Amino acid sequence: MNFQGRDGPLDGHQIFARGYHGLLFNVLQQSDTTAATWLHKHRSPKPFSVVPYYNLDGHLTGLRYALLTEDATDIFYRAWMRVYSQKQILKLGHQPFVVSNLEVVSGPDCHRLAETAVPQKELTLHFLSPTAFKQGPGHLPLPLPGNVFHWPLRVWQAYAPPALRLQMPDTWLNWCRQNIFVTEHQIETAAVSITYKETFTGFVGQVTFNAYKGGQEYLRIWQTLGHLAAFSGVGHKTTMGMGAVTIVEN
Repeated sequence: MNFQGRDGPLDGHQIFARGYHGLLFNVLQQSDTTAATWLHKHRSPKPFSVVPYYNLDGHLTGLRYALLTEDATDIFYRAWMRVYSQKQILKLGHQPFVVSNLEVVSGPDCHRLAETAVPQKELTLHFLSPTAFKQGPGHLPLPLPGNVFHWPLRVWQAYAPPALRLQMPDTWLNWCRQNIFVTEHQIETAAVSITYKETFTGFVGQVTFNAYKGGQEYLRIWQTLGHLAAFSGVGHKTTMGMGAVTIVEN
């Protein structure tokens, strides 16, 4: 969806990441309080991730939600369509705006991801927004393979049809930690304000992973999860715009 500021472009530097969270639940509550409560209390991993879009001047131009279930898609669509059709004025911080465009694009389902995955030994991801992983009391802003693919694995186990879920996910994850390596990267750290007092630091940039060894099935699972990451996000705070990922096709 695209946004249009009422008083000019939306200054991204004046928007906190938690503001996206608050905006969403404000919109959902206006449409369906029960659905908003269900989503708020939904255990992790939640059935959505969000990516904010900025232009080169640092202005927020819109948001993209990746929705992982039909129920979540229905809830989000009804709520945002209501706001869009009524041209309701919303706010992020003190900046008023309206939704100027709303579009729904169908992505591949889990069957499609699994069927089209090619068991290759190389995978390149571009991390679009700060990405980091919980480690003790803090966060680790490094693309360690076991961390990168752990979150898509959790999402897969939660939302894929039972017949497609891994029977021994921990075994696959151990294989990933021991056999997937970073062979090339162009990354740097970047910080985002979560609230007025809280900052989230993660890495952004492109990373190429290679498999040292592994059977066709393990490689196919790896490629499937890599493509799922483009929808699920990676790491911590994916519902606030962190850990946005895209596949770099070779």
